[in-house]
Formats: sequence, C-alpha cells, structure tokens
Amino acid sequence: MTPAGADWRALAAHAPATVLLSGSTVLWASPDVARFVAVAPADLVGTDVLDLVVERDRDRAARALARAASRPGERLGPVRVRPRARPDLRVEVVARSRAADHVVLAVWDVTERLAAQRELGHRARHDALTGLPNRALLADRWERARARARTGTGLRTFVLLCDVDGLKEVNDAFGHRVGDALIVDVARRLAAEVRPGDTVARLGGDEFVVLVDSVPAGHVEALARRLRRSVLEVAEGVRTGLSVGWAADDPGRSTDAVLAEADARMYEDKRAHRAP
Repeated sequence: MTPAGADWRALAAHAPATVLLSGSTVLWASPDVARFVAVAPADLVGTDVLDLVVERDRDRAARALARAASRPGERLGPVRVRPRARPDLRVEVVARSRAADHVVLAVWDVTERLAAQRELGHRARHDALTGLPNRALLADRWERARARARTGTGLRTFVLLCDVDGLKEVNDAFGHRVGDALIVDVARRLAAEVRPGDTVARLGGDEFVVLVDSVPAGHVEALARRLRRSVLEVAEGVRTGLSVGWAADDPGRSTDAVLAEADARMYEDKRAHRAP
C-alpha cells in the first residue's frame, strides 16, 4: 500500500493524467503526464510540481495546493493552469488530500473545450455573415457606454442607423450570393470609417448600427457624410448607396426609442436621396 492509501489508484484509472504528491514534491506520475511536461513521468519523481506550471500561474497553484492539503478527503478544484513545457495548452487540475500529507492530482487537457466555448460565445454575439457584432453585443456595448457617460462635458454617445440602398436590385440582378458579398463589403467599409473603440453592428438584412461614444455632434455629422460616401456604387452595374440617420443617446430613454429616432431620420435621408 502506498503512503496515500490504495484508493488513489481508482482516481488514476479514470483521469487522463494523475500525479501523487508529498507536499508539493512528486512521488509518482502516470504515463499520460508526459504530454504536459515533455519528460518521462519517472523523471518527475522528486521534483516540485509547482515548477511544472508557467510562472504567472504558480502562486495561484500553490494556494490551491495548500487548501487541498488542509482539507483531507475533500475534492478541490478544478484549478486552471498552463504547463511550463506546453504553455499553449490549458489544463484543469482537481486535487484530493490524503493522510500523511499526500495529495493526488487529476489533470485534464481542456484546451479544445475552451476553444469551442470561445467560438460558441463569439457566434452568439456576432453576425454570421459579416463577423460584426450583432444585436446582443451592441446592446451590451451600449449599456457600457451609458455607464461611462458623464454630463456637462459637451460630449455624447450617438447611434447612427444605416440602411443599404440598392440591395434588392443587386439580389434581383445578380443573385443573393452577390448580395451577400455586397453586405460583407459594406460592413468592411463602415468599420474602416470609425475609430477603434466605436462599434459597427449588423441588425440583419441591410441594416447596420454605428455606436460612437464621447464625441461632439459635429463629429457624428461628419461621420454620416463619410459613411454615405464610402458605400456609393459598391456593386458594379447597379447603383448602391447608404441612407443614414442618427440620434443622440439619452439614458432616460430606452435604446429602442433612441433607435426609433435614428430610424426616422434615416428614412428622411432615404427620401431625400430619391427626390429628383
């Protein structure tokens, strides 16, 4: 029987990688540990397990190990760390303390799982066609802008509602694949006209919203002119353009009300473009 008791082997049998410690010193490591540390498990015996993680994760790992050692029989974790030999990986570690200052660590590689979660999170908050923020992310950034808003500075948050003119004609003449390419191109052009901290979001169809924070009204008027110019005659053979309406944000109103004001101005702009 090992100093930690026989049941550590049951944990080892069900974990991708397992380490037995005395304090923070490695007594034994399963074969699967090798892919995290780039050495044979037998060569880990006698080393400090904290030396196996990247430096910036070391203090957090040490605190977690101390908590595990102070609570015999409890399952603690997971704690997420990066192996020093493979910093591109993300691993989660679960610890269980046994008698005589022995701790068993079970280690799982969660790199692919975390990447998949990030991808799902990105898809939930971005438009699939253009990659721009969608309504959900726009709402989040708008609320953050409202939280940062300061009165008496002469600077405001503004929203610009943009509608692509001529998309139906492009779809009818060339098909929806070309229409989708037009939307992607418009998205790229709009994003190129704003500051790095501003948000260009796609509401769907041919509608986009631009959220600009802490600017004077004159900035928005000039931005609207640039946005219109950027989309003129994007699709060869069919005249396209951009109608733009804007409104100053007011935290005392709902975001839907502010968008409705911008929408009304956008349709005024569209009618003006159609006038002979």
